[in-house]
Amino acid sequence: MTRFASALLAATVLLALASTVMGAPGWCGNIYPNHGTVYTTNDNIAVYAQVWKEGYTPGAGAGDSLEAFLNYRCAGDAAFTEVQMTYNVDVGNNDEYTGTIPQGHGCDTVEFYVRFLDTTDSTECYGQDQDLNMPNFFLPITLVTAQDVTVTFHMCLPTGFSTVGDVCVTGGPPELTGWGIGVTMVQTCPSLSPNLYQADVLFPAGSNPFVEYKYRKDDCVNWESTGNHSFFIDDSGSLQDLAVDGWEYNTPDCPDCPTANEPVRWGTIKALYK
Repeated sequence: MTRFASALLAATVLLALASTVMGAPGWCGNIYPNHGTVYTTNDNIAVYAQVWKEGYTPGAGAGDSLEAFLNYRCAGDAAFTEVQMTYNVDVGNNDEYTGTIPQGHGCDTVEFYVRFLDTTDSTECYGQDQDLNMPNFFLPITLVTAQDVTVTFHMCLPTGFSTVGDVCVTGGPPELTGWGIGVTMVQTCPSLSPNLYQADVLFPAGSNPFVEYKYRKDDCVNWESTGNHSFFIDDSGSLQDLAVDGWEYNTPDCPDCPTANEPVRWGTIKALYK
């Protein structure tokens, strides 16, 4: 996750040490949120970071002699605010720490980094985010949506892919179950395009317009193994229809479903020749 130095000089030093320091902490990283993740003015931003130290982090509980610090500021400001992070959970052989950048910061863009400290020898470690970006990390801040918007998701299982059971769309917002099981999709026109799925999801006014999401298949158990999909909610109207996604970014090759007025048009044409 992120941590910032308490002065401009410290920030300069941080950038010089941007690559992972292989000191007493053997490794640190897996910082979230990733660089470029969009938050709103209403969000408390939860930051997560992991560290590994041989003989210390494996096993339950926080490893001795390790501390984590979150540093953040409005991009362009001189000084960082530093807060000590708390141990969260073990992730494999890593210890995960968490801290919060509270709402009310007044930033257009939040800048942050995470610093791990080994108190036995003052060795420090600055890690990458989950997309392998180097610190410092920048988070754009936006206004929330002004009205309810129903967003239609479309997903095609291209040739070579299939599912045993339901397909779901999941993502960060609670409307997408917060990276949980997801919202069950329906086959748009099963007789003509059996691998084409659709879901309508209502995002209420006050939502973060930036949405990251993925698909799950096989009764919503198996995830896409590729990166997140994303879009911005367009709150200029109450409906938004997204382009068709292909499973794991493969080119969607599902046949289109006929539009609602196509049968009427065809009936009209036939009537002309009676």
